[in-house]
Amino acid sequence: MKHLELFHGLVAAGMKMRYGSKPGQQALLRFLWEKKHIIDAGFVDYYILAFWIFRHFAASAQIECWARGGMPSSIVCYCLGLTEIDPIRYALHSARFVNEAPPKFQFDIEANRFGEFMKGAEDMLQSNAGDFDIPAIRKILLQDLTTVDYLSHKRERPLPECLEDELARYALSFPQTMDLYEAYINGTLGSDIVIYQEQMMDILRQTFHVGSLKANRIRLAIQRGEAEQVEAFRKEIFGNLKGITLQDAETAWLRLTSNPRAFLKAHAVSRVVSRYHYETEI
Repeated sequence: MKHLELFHGLVAAGMKMRYGSKPGQQALLRFLWEKKHIIDAGFVDYYILAFWIFRHFAASAQIECWARGGMPSSIVCYCLGLTEIDPIRYALHSARFVNEAPPKFQFDIEANRFGEFMKGAEDMLQSNAGDFDIPAIRKILLQDLTTVDYLSHKRERPLPECLEDELARYALSFPQTMDLYEAYINGTLGSDIVIYQEQMMDILRQTFHVGSLKANRIRLAIQRGEAEQVEAFRKEIFGNLKGITLQDAETAWLRLTSNPRAFLKAHAVSRVVSRYHYETEI
């Protein structure tokens, strides 16, 4: 692969910067899993150009960018400086960003400098036109950018040790989940209701021993309301139960499917943490 050595160098340097010369086993295993999948899936070039545009160029020009969506789930994105969210700290799952689909880079961009940012991004792409598939990369990197004002108002506040209440309240404070929000703040939200998509994947991985990529496919089917596909997954899983009784499996499956509208915790983390970096109301 043409740019593989460059990719290895960038992510290795980032890993050392974020976790030191002796990273913990959890961080190291996640890093190796993501890196292998990115390489095997042929997505290396997307990450290299994302680094050059959103980290190298934007930082040198002092243009503020803030990652949202599933990006904070990725330890490779964290190591490349594309997000300031440590996915280990917040129990986010790699497969919410690194999976079979091309990566979906979602950024807020400082509104009053968006034109400058886009010019710099295009210049960066054109200067590498001989080495990369620029039309494909442009579509991936520049299709989901949002101009925002809050990035022009930096502030630095220390992050609390625990953000769980803030995260849950953000994740539930939407019209379609307001009933759950009220139950949460009143302390009456039952433990059988999942709040986050990451909890759905925890159930699949820890209770049913489903691999990360397949867990993500099952989560998607539940959230999309694909009843036949969900039932097919259920039959497959229940036909090969290990270390769990049928009754406990039924209980776990009910919890898994209790809230098809479960929120992406990675996005909630991004939004809540942004409050500690910028003057923003979200």
